Amino acid sequence: MGRRHHSIISKLNRDSNSRKSLFRVQLRSLIENGKLTTTVTKAKIIKRLFDKLAAKATEGTLASRRNVAAALGSPKSANKLIDAIIPVMGTRKSGFTTIQKVSIQKGDATSIATLSLMAMPPVVEKKVIDKKTKVTQEKEDKKVVKKEKKAK
Repeated sequence: MGRRHHSIISKLNRDSNSRKSLFRVQLRSLIENGKLTTTVTKAKIIKRLFDKLAAKATEGTLASRRNVAAALGSPKSANKLIDAIIPVMGTRKSGFTTIQKVSIQKGDATSIATLSLMAMPPVVEKKVIDKKTKVTQEKEDKKVVKKEKKAK
């Protein structure tokens, strides 16, 4: 068993598949929410990975969009990164995120950090519909469709 000279990514006490999955989930969370709270070690790795993805996304081609979507495992997150976040960043080549140490974890004294985007994209408000309202809208939509069929 040899030594890992100049290893970039630490193992984080996980096998390779669970490590990749962890990074994907955290990258998606960073893109969706704009910030992420995790350990300092994980934050440093996610920062490197996000900078690579963002640099790839700045090209804006279909191929780069597909590569980003494959890396994230989510076309929705890739589209948000390319269409909403990258245009706000301007002409940045790197340094898309920042790490701020927040606290120390109580159980094992691990340093906790917040990883956040340098420029936050504009917030789009989501429509909130109650279940009751949604049901009545569906009934009204069905009535409209039936009336259109009768009119023909």
